[in-house]
Amino acid sequence: MRNYEKKHRRFKNPQAGWQLRRKGGFGLNEVIGIAAGIIIAAVVVIPGLQRFAGNILENLTSWWNNMAASIFSTR
Repeated sequence: MRNYEKKHRRFKNPQAGWQLRRKGGFGLNEVIGIAAGIIIAAVVVIPGLQRFAGNILENLTSWWNNMAASIFSTR
């Protein structure tokens, strides 16, 4: 067995073993992409969700007041 085959005998595909053992880590582009995603979520998505939740609570409050008035009427 050649030296190369001894190192990679665990893997059926020697290139797959190389990909698992490579030393590449998180790069600057990945960090910038994650930061941009968080910023977009904070600026666009979160305020929209707050308005949506406010509308739902307002509608549920008016619905409950109408239901409570009809169920618990004190005539």
